Amino acid sequence: MDAVVSWTSRDGTESAFALTHVAHAPGGATERVEVRKLVWPNGYLAFVGARLGMRLADPEALRAIVWALAPFVMRHDNAAEMDGIRAASFGAIPGVKPGTEATAPKPKPAKEEVEAGK
Repeated sequence: MDAVVSWTSRDGTESAFALTHVAHAPGGATERVEVRKLVWPNGYLAFVGARLGMRLADPEALRAIVWALAPFVMRHDNAAEMDGIRAASFGAIPGVKPGTEATAPKPKPAKEEVEAGK
């Protein structure tokens, strides 16, 4: 809830991208956006699209942030995928009630094989 992406923008060049908590954002950063807005599909696309039109002094930092946020961009079209992402973000296993341990399914008894048709 308190994460931000911050960076410095000067003369059409962007640099010093950082993904931090609000309290730890670099003091020299001239721009910032809240991460909670970047996990919305439109916010994520707007952020990435705006960066495409700029010169980047160090593209690797931005690339790492874009890849880190990508799994959390909400996809309204796949509820099962969203449940899996939410569970994974909390270290849980999809389909296992929080606070309980996952148990392996018990193996089904083997069926007797019947040889037929000789």
